[in-house]
Amino acid sequence: MGFLKDLLIGGTAYKAYKATKRPGVMVPPGITMLGMEHEGFGSKWRIHYVEDRNRNVKKSFTITPGTSGRTSGTYKWKFDWY
Repeated sequence: MGFLKDLLIGGTAYKAYKATKRPGVMVPPGITMLGMEHEGFGSKWRIHYVEDRNRNVKKSFTITPGTSGRTSGTYKWKFDWY
């Protein structure tokens, strides 16, 4: 039982550590970023946003540490991993 408890505590600590390594996000003009959330135990982050010309439609995408940029239509996103 002690091993399982240690494993659970270790997993929680690892997730907390990964959540502190947030990427810097340069949002393109015409976009409003609504938020960013850490996903799972890895280094995935989900970015939530709306286009200013269509604020009723919320969109999102996921990035990982290898991602330095993203193009979506005419919008060019940039990401800095510290």
